Amino acid sequence: MASVQEPCKLLRKCRDVMARPKKTYPPISSIPRTPEARLHAPPSTATSVLYLAYGSNLCAETFLGVRGIRPISQINVSAPTLDLVFDLPGVPYLEPCFANSALRKVPKLPDPTNPPKVPPIHPPWFAAAEGSDQYEENGVAVGPSQDARWTKGIVGVVYEVTPEDYGTILATEGGGSSYADILIPCFALPPRISVPEKPPIDLPKPFFAHTLFAPSIPEEGDGSEGDSTAGDGPKKPDDPRNKWYWRFIRRPHRDDPAYSQASARYLKLITDGAREHELPDDYQRYLSNLQAYTITTWKQSVGRLILLFTMLPFFFIVMFGSRLLADKQGRVPLWLAGTMAVVQNMTWMFYDAVLKPIFGDGERTQDKEGHGSRGWWRRRGCETDEETARLLD
Repeated sequence: MASVQEPCKLLRKCRDVMARPKKTYPPISSIPRTPEARLHAPPSTATSVLYLAYGSNLCAETFLGVRGIRPISQINVSAPTLDLVFDLPGVPYLEPCFANSALRKVPKLPDPTNPPKVPPIHPPWFAAAEGSDQYEENGVAVGPSQDARWTKGIVGVVYEVTPEDYGTILATEGGGSSYADILIPCFALPPRISVPEKPPIDLPKPFFAHTLFAPSIPEEGDGSEGDSTAGDGPKKPDDPRNKWYWRFIRRPHRDDPAYSQASARYLKLITDGAREHELPDDYQRYLSNLQAYTITTWKQSVGRLILLFTMLPFFFIVMFGSRLLADKQGRVPLWLAGTMAVVQNMTWMFYDAVLKPIFGDGERTQDKEGHGSRGWWRRRGCETDEETARLLD
């Protein structure tokens, strides 16, 4: 095991020598609340853009420090038409996945002949399974949970930023190759502590904000439940999905998007950001119950090092190129977006064909016997895992 840790120690020393001094940035509390008049103006104007953040951009360290964004104002919001998911593929063993938004499925109308039963006023805690220490509180699974669920839509922060800063956000999020820019309705959340002189009696009014969305599109539109391409019919002969190169240039995706777990480093950015912005307690509790990917065997550590030295240099090249070649709107050239897709797809092909069968799971915490973990593992990764994951910053 010592031989596995030596390269990590060398990488840490090189990083410490070459590290740039940390950028200073203002505290979150210094950013004013967005005025009502701006919320109900167009989401994009000549002077500012409303941008909904729900992932690592919640954290001041990332948004203000690393990306250097200086918001004009901010406001906590709820976006009930979206769900927070972690289905955007990252790098196996290091950053298995990243946060994404998904359109919520519209529930069916209740059957008037069979009305829902009224739950008790104080529902008791319940064990999720025999021998489990998980219980439910306010509709959120609380306690050690591998597959925590949240059913109230995305809770996040809408930043008012300059068009130049918004271009920087898009460039640092893949330059349009990873996410699409969409408009989404949001509802402003009241301040954490407020005693209004005249309590509002009107219904909350939605406003629109830009956010980043990567749709998960299956390969075949077979009409199955949840298939967003259902009804499209068979592929045409000139469909690019029939070409041999399609598997290399398509948007990276996994067969089971819900399988991967985010790294402890990435989840900490989200939970820190939720705490800094004082998002609702039940949402913070949900975030804290998300389990991080943890390396549990020496074979996984070896697989991580192999991937680190073989594929990660290509990631750094395309990431540097995306920041260098992005236009004022944060969009990268089409050829660079295709290169980024090829690098990421080849990384996952290499992982599926070679690394995973030999060195173990690089997406989900597994026990020492090599089986995927369905129980509770602490969200504390080994030191080397944390240090090497920071190389992606």
